Amino acid sequence: MKKALKTILIVLLTVVVLAGAYAAYVLIDYHRIGSGPLSVEGHAQACPEPDAPYELLSWNIGFGAYTADYDFFMDGGRQSWAESPERLDQNIADICARLTEEAADICILQEVDIGSTRSYRRDERSSILSAIGTGRSSVFCQNYDSPFLMYPLTQPHGASRSGLLTVSDFDITWADRVELPVEDSVMKLLDLDRCYSVQCIPTDSGAPLYLYNFHLSAYTSDGLIANTQLQILLEDIGEEYGRGNYCIAGGDFNKSLLKDYFGDPGGLTWAQPIPEDLLADYPVTL
Repeated sequence: MKKALKTILIVLLTVVVLAGAYAAYVLIDYHRIGSGPLSVEGHAQACPEPDAPYELLSWNIGFGAYTADYDFFMDGGRQSWAESPERLDQNIADICARLTEEAADICILQEVDIGSTRSYRRDERSSILSAIGTGRSSVFCQNYDSPFLMYPLTQPHGASRSGLLTVSDFDITWADRVELPVEDSVMKLLDLDRCYSVQCIPTDSGAPLYLYNFHLSAYTSDGLIANTQLQILLEDIGEEYGRGNYCIAGGDFNKSLLKDYFGDPGGLTWAQPIPEDLLADYPVTL
């Protein structure tokens, strides 16, 4: 009896020590990337003309995992990784094919993984740039670099390294990463780091074009942080627009923008155009 009790106590002590060691690792390893300049890769010859039509594509590629039947654990589902390495590779190939087919002048992409457990440590950025980046300018902005998440226990989500990729037919002269606030609670470990990137492109008119690529918080305790992030983004855009510059923003709001920000105007859906009067105070066409 004493031997069995001793064994149980040793097992419990081991579990407590391991849990404490893991908690210490997560807290010590947790860090924020911060604001700062970003590297611009490649060189494009074209310069946008203010009155000419151009095509912009904004797409959260869901780290290559989000097929129609994907069921992410943070949304109440059961899956924490892409279904398989083979399925992930096929999804990325399909994404690259779609981007090539669309041939947009500017591509603004989110959740592009560069070495995450959930995407089998594939460098999705490299695959996309190999497919569509020739003769174009590009900027990669790492959104988060998280410690290994031991949840769910059946298939731990692991470490996440992911970011925002902007690819342009026009020459990008400089780019910055702008850090956004996140929650102070334990939710910061689940919602990860947040930021947006700003890319500057000269135009024929003399006023530069500012491209904003963003992915706002999804998993917060009360939603207030996401609202604050959006306000910071809009204020930054408004300041540049007020200086007479061109501004375009694309990304993942992680919210029903019409309902949460514009007050649910008359039952509009995303399939309908937003009325001009609703956007009168906002410089960016969303």
